Formats: sequence, structure tokens, C-alpha cells
Amino acid sequence: MEEVQPRELFKLRYRLKWLHQAQFAGAYMAKEKGFYQARGLDVEFLPGGGDHPPYQSLMEGSADIASFNLVTALKYHNPKNPAVLMAQISQKNSTVLVGKKSSGIKTIQDLDGKKIGVWREEGGDHTLFFLESLGLNIRAIPMDWSVNLLLENAVDMINAMYYNEYHRLLMTGLDEEDLVVFDLADYGFDLVDDGIYTTRDFFEKHPRQCRDFTAATLEGWNYAFQNPEETLAVVLRYLRENHQPANLEHQAWMLEHIKSRILENPARVGYLDPKDFDLANRILIERGIIDKPVDYQTFYPHEHK
Repeated sequence: MEEVQPRELFKLRYRLKWLHQAQFAGAYMAKEKGFYQARGLDVEFLPGGGDHPPYQSLMEGSADIASFNLVTALKYHNPKNPAVLMAQISQKNSTVLVGKKSSGIKTIQDLDGKKIGVWREEGGDHTLFFLESLGLNIRAIPMDWSVNLLLENAVDMINAMYYNEYHRLLMTGLDEEDLVVFDLADYGFDLVDDGIYTTRDFFEKHPRQCRDFTAATLEGWNYAFQNPEETLAVVLRYLRENHQPANLEHQAWMLEHIKSRILENPARVGYLDPKDFDLANRILIERGIIDKPVDYQTFYPHEHK
């Protein structure tokens, strides 16, 4: 592919869902290997998280593209300038509830009367939806992105991503045999999470750039999975350059788990399955978050062009 000269590149600001980590390795490798540049794109990565909520950043115009959850895009659906899905990166949800077996919790019904740490930010949404659906007397304790409340026995369980906080608990010295884990997907709450979004306005003004960004990012993921050692070196470089703790073992765990989520259906990488979309719509309607389903083809338009 012919290299595009820098002066011709189209600048794109991509707000990550969270701080730099292997969760975004595909994008890093798309930039590292020149996949964006070859398509005429100059992509700047912006860290996300609580200080820079990706959905808000997208709507405010401080980012052109952003990564966030499907339920977030539907929950805040804005009819005037809605979020448009460019690619559904994660094909399966990774949220679990995790606690210590010493708490006496063995089944989901044992959560009755227990305290559960739930993230304040975007990631806690569908954990709350799940807990509410159980109809039990559960006390949800708002918490930040830390495992300390569980380590200090201040709560009975916390919500966690299997690729991140669960492994961080193991790194503190706990063994898998010490923990009880409930995977929300096993209870009908497999709400696919990480997707790449832009606004309707940006999508209609720059369709080629949106299409090329998606293609380059997916190419980056493919390269990352085929070259994990090189990819992890790049991931660690991003962490260190941004003054974040950089642990090879943890990032390797994350990359391997993310791989299983992205390649859940290898023939449809980046695709939003209508049944996953319908599930998210249904749960949000049942919880009273939205009053009617969002239209699939409007939400995910490029699949039909």
C-alpha cells in the first residue's frame, strides 16, 4: 500500500474508553505499523476514564471517535445527533462479580443481604441492571476502579472485568481457589461492551475516513494477535510514556483475554449481531432507561452500504 505524505493526512482524535492498556492494542498497532497512515489518517489517542468520559467527549466535540459500551450508546441515545457504531470490537461481555469464598457466598441467591461494590462510571451500569433483576435485598456500594474494598473486606463482592481486576486480585496473592466468581453473561446479561463510535454528523461528513479508521483498527487487531510479543512491547511503551504502572504479565493476560472476546466469531470481527443489539434494547426498556428500542440500521448504518 502506497504511503501517504504527512501533509495529506486527515487528523482524527480517538478517545479511548479507559487509560492506556492492552485493551486498545489493536489501535496502537494500527498506528505503529502505519495502517492508519496508509489510509491517509493521522490518529491521536486521547485517554478516557472518569476524568474524560468517552461518550461525553464525543458529544462535546473534544473527540471525533470514541470507545464505549453498547448500553451507554443506547442509554444516552440522542435523536438530534446520535452516536453511530463503526465497529463492535468486543463480541462478549467480560464483567464478573468476584468475592472471597470466605464470605460464605456460594450461589447467586446468597447475595441477598450482601454489599456489592459497583463502579460509579459507565462500566457499573449493567452490573446494577443485573443486581436489580435478581429481586434480592442487595446493597450496591459505589466505588472507583480499585479492588481495595474487597481486599479490605469492606464489601462482600465487587464487579470486575475478567481481563483486568480479576487478574489484579490474583496478583495480590489470592488464588483462584480462594475466589467465588459469577459471570454476568451466564445469567442472560451478555451485553457486548467495547465498540467504536462517532456522531451522526461526523459520520455523514467523513464517511471514507470512518470506514478507513475501522478497517485499519481491525487490521491492527489482527496484527496484534499474530505478533503478541511485539504488541506487548508497544503497549508497555504507551503505559510508561503516560506514567502508568507497566506490568508485562498483567498486560499479557489482558491481551490474551481480549483476543478471545474479539475473535468470539472470527468470521464477523467488528460486527454487531442483531441479537446482541436486541438484548441491550430489551434490558434498557425493562429497566425503564429508554421507552422504545433504537433502530438497528440507523444505529449501525455502514453495515448496510
